[in-house]
Order: sequence, then C-alpha cells, then structure tokens
Amino acid sequence: MALMRSQSRQGTQHRDGKRVGLKVKDSVEEGGLLEYFFGKDGQEKLKHGRFVQFLKDLHDEILRLEFSHYDTRSVGTISVKDFALSLVASADMCHLNKLLDRVDEIDGEPSLRDLRISFQEFKDFAELRKMLQSFSLAIFSYGKVKGLLTKRDFQRAASQVCGISITSNVVDIIFHLFDANRDGNLSSKEFIRAVQRCESNGAQAREAGVKGLISCWSSCASSCNSSKLLL
Repeated sequence: MALMRSQSRQGTQHRDGKRVGLKVKDSVEEGGLLEYFFGKDGQEKLKHGRFVQFLKDLHDEILRLEFSHYDTRSVGTISVKDFALSLVASADMCHLNKLLDRVDEIDGEPSLRDLRISFQEFKDFAELRKMLQSFSLAIFSYGKVKGLLTKRDFQRAASQVCGISITSNVVDIIFHLFDANRDGNLSSKEFIRAVQRCESNGAQAREAGVKGLISCWSSCASSCNSSKLLL
C-alpha cells in the first residue's frame, strides 16, 4: 500500500495511511481490497487463481460500465454508431478526425445504420484488442499480398489464432472505419496502428511487481474515463 501511495499525487500527501477529508480516522489499510484479499485480520493467503479472477471480473465490469454509457435505455444493445465511437475512442490522435468522419458516414449507409451491437459482441472485440500482438501476426499471415485482408480473412484470424468469434456485423463496422479506399480489403497496418494506442498502454501491465499492477489499474481507469468524455 505504501508503494501504491507513492505512485499517486494524492497518495504522497498522506503516506501515513490516513484518509484526509473523508471524515474518517481509520487507515486506508483497514477494509476495502486488503480485507477482501487477506481477511479482516490481514493474515489470510491470497491465492493466485483468486487474484486472476478478480482482475478478470474488474475488466469485465469496466466493459459493462462503458457499454452502459451507450446503452442509456438498458435494452441490452447499442447502436452501430455508438459502437463505432467506442472503437475510435482508443485510436491514435493523428487519425481521429478521419475516423470520426467515417463514423458520421454511417447514417448514410442503409446496410449499417440500423444494426445493433450486443454486449457479447462488444466484449468479444475488447478481448481481441487485448490480444493485439498475437492478432497482428495472425492477420499478416492470413492476409493477401501487401497485408490486405478480406472480411473472411479477418474472422478466420480472430477465430483460429485468438479463439475469438467476431460476428459479421462487427466486421462490417470495422471495415467501414478502416477500409480507407472502400475496396473490400482492410489494410492490416492501418487497422493495427489505429487501435494499438489503447493496447500499448495496457501492455504496461506486464511490468513486474506492484508498479506493473498500478499501471494496469491506471490504464483501466483512464479507459473508463475516456469513454465518459465522448458522451
């Protein structure tokens, strides 16, 4: 906890462990995550499997929060345009204006504008982005000469290499955003470059020790806040 506090601006202001301004006198070590992980007396052992499951549940909950920002009526699906915005939200800033223009073009596409995206589809694509390094190698292998991909190539790469099924609706949206010249082939370099910004931040989680864990949680929080800014 001391190491985690040293990594944040707020934490450096109360390294003694006291929470300031919350009308409490207890240490931050009492209750919360530490009690959940190690019991009320702090003496229980935290098993690796339980901690991995906690991180997975945390990731899933953040995805649900992001999805709910778009699913304002709680119908279980979001519009194709909102899904496209969620893809663009993590893109490199130098490509943002061009991608936002393509999002706006969805309203003029009869085959796309009425589509709805489920949470499972939303989650599956998020899982694919987490495996971006493996997927980028896969699409170069499955693609045609010069790294061009058809929609079928994209789905085969995701399924056979990453074990993730991407629906035709999601693939149609991806190609609308990233098929720059509308020739039915996706430039794998352009797609990877556009989505890798978010995942390069997430890669910090592979750092060793507490610092890596802090980076992981910080990236999750930043991603969640970024989605709110779009609304």
